[in-house]
Amino acid sequence: MEKMRGATGPVLWVLVFAFGILFMLQDTDVFSVLQAGPRSMGEVDGRPITQNEYNERLNQFTENYTRQTGNPPSIEQRATFEEMVWDQLVVERALEGEMERLGINVTDREVVDAILGDNPDPIIRQLFGRPDGSIDRATLRALIDQPETQADWILIEDQIRENRRQQKLNQFMQSSVMVTNREIERDFIQTNTRASVSFVRFPYSDISDSEIEVSDSELRAWHRDNSKQFERERTWNFRYVSFSKAATAQDTARALEEIAVFRNDFATTTNDSMFVEMNFTTTPFTSEMVDREDVPSAFSVLLDMETGDVSEPLIRGSEVALVKKTGAEGDQISFAVLSRVIAADRTITRQQANAEDFREFARLDGFETEAEQQGYTISEATATKGAPFIPGIGESRVTLRALERLSRNQISPVIELDDKFIVLIVDRVTDAGVRPLADVRQQVENAVRTEKRRDIMMQRIREQYGSADSLEEIAEQSQRSVQTASGVRMNSTTISGAGREPGVVGAIFGSELDALAGPIRGENAAFFLVVTEREDADLAELTSAERERIRTRLTQQKTRTFTEQLVERLQEQVRIRDFRQQLMM
Repeated sequence: MEKMRGATGPVLWVLVFAFGILFMLQDTDVFSVLQAGPRSMGEVDGRPITQNEYNERLNQFTENYTRQTGNPPSIEQRATFEEMVWDQLVVERALEGEMERLGINVTDREVVDAILGDNPDPIIRQLFGRPDGSIDRATLRALIDQPETQADWILIEDQIRENRRQQKLNQFMQSSVMVTNREIERDFIQTNTRASVSFVRFPYSDISDSEIEVSDSELRAWHRDNSKQFERERTWNFRYVSFSKAATAQDTARALEEIAVFRNDFATTTNDSMFVEMNFTTTPFTSEMVDREDVPSAFSVLLDMETGDVSEPLIRGSEVALVKKTGAEGDQISFAVLSRVIAADRTITRQQANAEDFREFARLDGFETEAEQQGYTISEATATKGAPFIPGIGESRVTLRALERLSRNQISPVIELDDKFIVLIVDRVTDAGVRPLADVRQQVENAVRTEKRRDIMMQRIREQYGSADSLEEIAEQSQRSVQTASGVRMNSTTISGAGREPGVVGAIFGSELDALAGPIRGENAAFFLVVTEREDADLAELTSAERERIRTRLTQQKTRTFTEQLVERLQEQVRIRDFRQQLMM
């Protein structure tokens, strides 16, 4: 105690000095700078992705979805749109850098020509075009000269410049995917050259496990040599407790009571279409007659109702409904439906509160302890970065996003999904890399066994039948049948009766006619074969129309491949900084 009292003086002076420094820093506004954090959603090689453009693009996605479906996007759908917008903007920024590197730019002279030249940009045609296709150049020049329109013209010029840059990039990409006449002719030949073949097939599955020995050194070697097959992104193992948002029996009973209020008015109205629309039905009105047998089973009460009658409240899936019989002719009837989704608002509010309570007490008493005390079921799951499907939960980018912010043994905030709330605890985080042999041992062993089966089968049939003179002799000695396949195309990957065998198809078109070939190592079996007939394609039959169809198809294939490779290369080369998690905290 005496030591504490003796140290009080120096401590007070330190505190006074520290608070003085804090007040000085506060006056310089340094804290607002430190707390401001990132000012953009991210950067690609220093080029910012602003919050405004991110939000504008996201709003376009959500508004289009709402316009097309009549409903706002769900939580998971919105998360999907957010990832799509981010990916688009990253690619656009990367392409901007690539265009600069390639010298693809638009000069001021080009912009002026696009506005005032003989071939104006579509924007100018849209704004100043006449019905006869000409441009109202007098109005165009008059607006250019008005000072109050300068801000608008800057926006127009920027858009025209961007359009021209995109055109130049497209031209560059098209020049990189040019399809030659030789490629067209080769595609025509591969598509139209056919062969008929007879073969004897020796499935690798005929080699039993007892004939194969696999050592640990062989497993390690195969795992090392094929490590790319076992690369994975960052992975989380976690446990979670879920709180369902599904409507309860009480929610359903309340919805039935609420819709029952409309029954009398529905029966007396003379304008059924206006009535259901004004009362926000989820089932569009139709006056069409339907066959009695086509009436939905949930509305089967209509079959015994009189025209003008309205049913008691009904349950149809996640909705409650009243149905009114509006007409009957022979074996057909018409009806109107007033339906409402069973609202689970109270259940959702209660379950969210339950999830919040569980989360707080789990942090104090332990995740497993609190779950056991409350009688909640704990589920286990594994999630991998970039793979939104999570077994047990379904497709959930929202969960992946939450996991990105968590460390081992950390409990998440309450995570709201489309159909439930979840609270999770992370048990293990595995960084990206090659999965260890222990995790994929069975997969590696199966692959090694398959290779050994192939080796054993190839050696066995080479020794036993390598000196045979015909397929019939091989079939007789091996007690197998000779199979046939006709019309095998050169560009095919499958053989009728043998399955997917691209290597064997290649061997067919590399073999001499009527000559025994083999043994040939296939995907699923080894083969001896004889090509009995071959029909070579005739380039004289390649019409100009067919040539253009092939050119278009090959160009589309090349463009798709080139674009995917370009985007992948750009994303690998650029430095991407993602601030979204920080801005959302």
